[in-house]
Amino acid sequence: MLEKELNLQFFHKNGWKRYKCKKCGVYFWSKVPRETCTEAPCGEYEFLKEPIFSREFTVESMRRSFIEFFKRNGHEEIKRYPVVARWRDDVFLVNASIYDFQPHVTSGLAPPPANPLVISQPCIRMVDVDSVGKTGRHLTGFEMMAHHAFNYPDNPIYWKDETVEYALKLIEELGGEPDNVVFKEKPWIGGGNAGASFEVIYGGLELATLVFMNLKEDDNGDIELNGTRYSEMPVKVVDTGYGLERFVWASKGTPTIYDAIYPEMISMLEDRIGISRNDRKNEILRQFALLSPRIEIENENELINEVLKATRASMKEYKEFILPLQKIYAVVDYTRSLAFMLTDGIVPSNVQAGYLARLLIRRTLKLLDDLKNPVMIGELVKMHIERFSDIMDSSMLSIVLEELEIEEERYRKTLSKGMDIVKRHIKKNGKITTDDLILFYDSHGLLPEIVANVAESMGIRVDIPDNFHGLVAKRHESVARKKKKEKKQYNLPPTRKLYYENPYLREFEANVVYSNGREVVLDATAFYPEGGGQPADRGKIICDGREYEVVDVQKFGDVVVHFLKDGHIEKGCKIKGILDWERRERLMRNHTAEHVLLAACRRVLGKHVWQHGTQKDVKECRFDIAHYKPIGREEIKRIEEEGMRIITSCVPVDAKFMNRTEAEKKHGFVLYEGGIPPGKEIRVVRIGDFDVEACGGTHVNNTGEIGFLKILRTERIQDGVSRIIYTSGLSALEYTQEREDILNNSASVLGVQPEKLPLAAKRFFDEWKEQRKIIEKLKRSRMESIKKELASQKAVAEMLPLDMKALSILARELMSSVERGVLIGEDGSFVAFGLEAKRIALEIARVMHGKAGGKESFAQGKGNKDRIEEALNTARKLLGLA
Repeated sequence: MLEKELNLQFFHKNGWKRYKCKKCGVYFWSKVPRETCTEAPCGEYEFLKEPIFSREFTVESMRRSFIEFFKRNGHEEIKRYPVVARWRDDVFLVNASIYDFQPHVTSGLAPPPANPLVISQPCIRMVDVDSVGKTGRHLTGFEMMAHHAFNYPDNPIYWKDETVEYALKLIEELGGEPDNVVFKEKPWIGGGNAGASFEVIYGGLELATLVFMNLKEDDNGDIELNGTRYSEMPVKVVDTGYGLERFVWASKGTPTIYDAIYPEMISMLEDRIGISRNDRKNEILRQFALLSPRIEIENENELINEVLKATRASMKEYKEFILPLQKIYAVVDYTRSLAFMLTDGIVPSNVQAGYLARLLIRRTLKLLDDLKNPVMIGELVKMHIERFSDIMDSSMLSIVLEELEIEEERYRKTLSKGMDIVKRHIKKNGKITTDDLILFYDSHGLLPEIVANVAESMGIRVDIPDNFHGLVAKRHESVARKKKKEKKQYNLPPTRKLYYENPYLREFEANVVYSNGREVVLDATAFYPEGGGQPADRGKIICDGREYEVVDVQKFGDVVVHFLKDGHIEKGCKIKGILDWERRERLMRNHTAEHVLLAACRRVLGKHVWQHGTQKDVKECRFDIAHYKPIGREEIKRIEEEGMRIITSCVPVDAKFMNRTEAEKKHGFVLYEGGIPPGKEIRVVRIGDFDVEACGGTHVNNTGEIGFLKILRTERIQDGVSRIIYTSGLSALEYTQEREDILNNSASVLGVQPEKLPLAAKRFFDEWKEQRKIIEKLKRSRMESIKKELASQKAVAEMLPLDMKALSILARELMSSVERGVLIGEDGSFVAFGLEAKRIALEIARVMHGKAGGKESFAQGKGNKDRIEEALNTARKLLGLA
């Protein structure tokens, strides 16, 4: 496949030839004869000996040079996408620039935002989290500079030859030698697509990948790659990825990639922990980068030993200088990734992208602890946000810093409680496996090093995989890739959706085009089908003078199916549909109120707020949002006030269908708050400048029709997600009236005016507490008196005016002087203590038609208080007192 796909005219015209690497066996193209592909480990990182570009670049200057080069060559620059893939339901984080355009653009469903285009896309790859710092080259966060072209059958842009030529011209413009470049052949697979590709190797380093995407997954396809079948795509995509940080590293030739990207931050941390550099130490670091391509990071000890051997360094030098510096490298990389993730709105939590953010936060905190905390995590993240303010949302800084403070506090609490959890596990199981380590992290947030330390103190050895955090991240990234169940299909024309044409339509006429039992499909309908958290409409269908109750409405593709309570309507019948209008109107108000509520939450709580789920109803509605702490009472009041400002402003609610790409360009990915609708066109609901979402629900014409918005309560349903229970319109008024009735009735009971109820309630409560203290004092005095009376006896069986708590206290105090006994309270509670206490308690429970339980020497229970006398007689017999 590759020989045919990558045999380019450009190579033949310009003297390039195809060779096979004698070490890895992969084919490559080179302008000069070579025995190997030159990529490490088949070759060496030559750029570490001498930089391969004629001048040094910073991250910022390299990014701008790349973008300007392609702009001069006819490409339109587009802004970066968020690192959280809001527009996709199969992945959480953006791993490559092509993620921005999958699946809608690459499938041909939607046009690209520009064609051809150039972008520098921040990416997060958690799979390398354990390698960062140790290899000198791995990163969790990086920018993928890219140019893309989307070739349609009727509009070709450019393809393979031009793409290769662009790569060489760029390298030449940056001060490199194009003749020293090698193009290494490789099949590419990702995101449901595939194609042939070149890895661009220069100075031993892979600088870029040029993918020629022309295949899509297809069970009936005639091309097979890695066990998956593919067929040709209608759109042929040039998908390139140039590693920004790698280009910068190659231009500087520093010992590690981190020294090239973050020199100032690394220098600051070195000063704070007292590390000084010299040529020898830099050579040790350089050897880690040189040798790491040959040795898998899973064999970390082997890599360390090989470096020490090559540099004749001691383990002491490694531990005192290299290991702390590797931790610094990891910290600066992790915190830049966190800066991107948190400013793009990810909220740390135990689920989805929030889980991956928390993993990075806790990994960073552990490394900072190891370094004796030379700096707060928030300070480092702030430095990144300030440095990269041109591509990060610096207005999120205060929220990000508060999130990090809360996360660190949770982490510290986790450390304090972790020891007991681990100890209990070891006592029960006697060992700790890798699965146990992952479970400890997932369920309790316990880092493997903490678990290992506790286990070792108990004589148990724990093997921590070198790629532990990568394993955890991979496990959670894969959750998003589960396939959805396919819905039933109806081979019918699309139903005309009158509920979109006129959401205020209460009655309509239509024809039955399909009928099967209780299922009815009409050629047009005003009944809204369940979707987007909005319940289906109810109402009735009238046919030939007979009424049929509609109890459910569902949408299958473009076909709307009505479900009748009973009866059958024949196909071809002309019907009249009548909606339950009061129900629909309340649902419309509540749905628009949800959009208003989201806008209010974002204004009060912050831009990180993101909808996690919703369910509308006629009365109470639930609305789940991402937020990093519980929503306080004052915040609830401010959200309500902000919502009412929008409502009383009578803002028009505009709903219309738009081309997906145009909608994304105009409104951004906030469109997908409520989910990701399919199709080339999406329905966009906009409320002035307050809120805009892709939404298929029914809405009022302007916010004034909502009338009233009321938050009933909030609750924390999971870490990082808060639930708001709300209602609007008449339902909100009814709720408020119910609360007023409760207030007035309570005030009436206490004989005060409603506005004086809090003071009256406090006064009564304070008096009740004082009375309770007096009662407890009298009860204690009575118990002491009873204790004196009974203490001289060997066995006792008494009925006393005490509750279960008091009976238990008295019984335990009597055990020091009384051999055994039974104490029964006025409410039917009882306690047995001493010899055969459990057997006696069970017998008393049988007599009293109750239940009992406890230990052999102390048991308690409760039964029917009408049988106390009989129980007391039984107790006396069992104790030998009768």
